[in-house]
Amino acid sequence: PRSRSMRAVVQRVARGGVTVDGEDAARTIGRGLVVLVGIGVDDDDGDVEYIARKVYNTKLWPSADGGKQWARSAKECEYDVLFISQFTLHAELKGNKPSYHRAASPTTAEPLYDKFIEHVRHNYVSAGEGKGKIECGKFGAMMDVDIHNDGPVTLILDSKNKT
Repeated sequence: PRSRSMRAVVQRVARGGVTVDGEDAARTIGRGLVVLVGIGVDDDDGDVEYIARKVYNTKLWPSADGGKQWARSAKECEYDVLFISQFTLHAELKGNKPSYHRAASPTTAEPLYDKFIEHVRHNYVSAGEGKGKIECGKFGAMMDVDIHNDGPVTLILDSKNKT
């Protein structure tokens, strides 16, 4: 069986946004990343740190002069990041029906997701005015997510498959 891990689908975007059910205003970002985050049953602080570090340090943009692909990270470019909690990343099909038994329960996942967001806000917010903005959806809410892919470039991170 697959390991139970924190998972993230990282998408490089020209812009992104989320509207949370029941709220009027969208939470939007410019160039950067939209990251779907799924908390697994065995996740802990180590998984939080690993996924946050990979999201911010993976080189997904070319060098400033355009001479080298995969040269700069969201952190280096001071790009925005939008995080969306998504337990369905832990789906496992039983026939044609998804099962989510590998996803952490909401009572376990929400505090760890909150800790994840707190960790990225503390460690990765840019000192530059209006650069490196962090936005989030709302845990457990229905959301409309707007993703305008750039590339497209999409990576899947798994905290138990460290490289």
